[in-house]
Amino acid sequence: MGLYLTHIPVIFCVGITCLIFDFHVHMGQYFDDYYTPPRILRTLRLAGITHFAYSSTSTIVTDDPSFLLEERVAMHELSEGLAKPILWVTHDMLKRSPDLSLYMNDVGGKICGLKIHGVSEKWLPNGRELQHVFKIAQERGLFVKLHTGERENCEAEMYGNICARFPDIRVILAHGRPIWQAIAVLRECPNAFVDTSFMPHSHFQQLMTVARQDGFTDRILFGTDTPIPGRHLKSSLPRHLRSRIAQTRLIADKDWHKISWKNAQNLLTFAPK
Repeated sequence: MGLYLTHIPVIFCVGITCLIFDFHVHMGQYFDDYYTPPRILRTLRLAGITHFAYSSTSTIVTDDPSFLLEERVAMHELSEGLAKPILWVTHDMLKRSPDLSLYMNDVGGKICGLKIHGVSEKWLPNGRELQHVFKIAQERGLFVKLHTGERENCEAEMYGNICARFPDIRVILAHGRPIWQAIAVLRECPNAFVDTSFMPHSHFQQLMTVARQDGFTDRILFGTDTPIPGRHLKSSLPRHLRSRIAQTRLIADKDWHKISWKNAQNLLTFAPK
């Protein structure tokens, strides 16, 4: 793991307008690439992103708690504590540690949430396995992030029932797809959030219009899905991210500080009753 030893300086800005929290970042093994902490931190720094929550795609290929902890420690140290870890949960991890305690070591930053990806492996939206993950989150005071997309068993509206069943669990509908389904869940479930990663600007505009009307702008989180967009680009990823930030800020207008910073801070400091 010698790749982790390069120190990436954290740049602070003066004034809240410079602070941007990205709620959807990855590191780790992804198909044929390994995205190291220095590589991710360099990309985010060049894009102007100062803080972020991340999960490791390495869990798709390994359930070794020591390896996953080593990744987390490296990210925590190199980011100087500005990176907040979300645990990407797999069926193999639950078989190895049914309460996930093997993966919950606070060294390397306290786990703040659990992530489920219903495309990388099968998770039924109302299945016993997913309910089990929600119960772990409930016991530990964690949020749950759910991948949503136009694929079998992971469209946003399919998670409406489990959001309603666990009203004390904050649920993030990553990507908000399909957008009108995500909006429907946000309207019905006050514990539901959405992040903007890989969200078309036209969908973000629709989301903002309804959120302002219905009063849930405080449940929208800025996200980029870094480094995944870079796999589909011919130009540089930091340049793409800077452009996306500028356009998102333009659409968000007076709500930009909420979406880029305040909502994330409120979610991370939420104390369950």
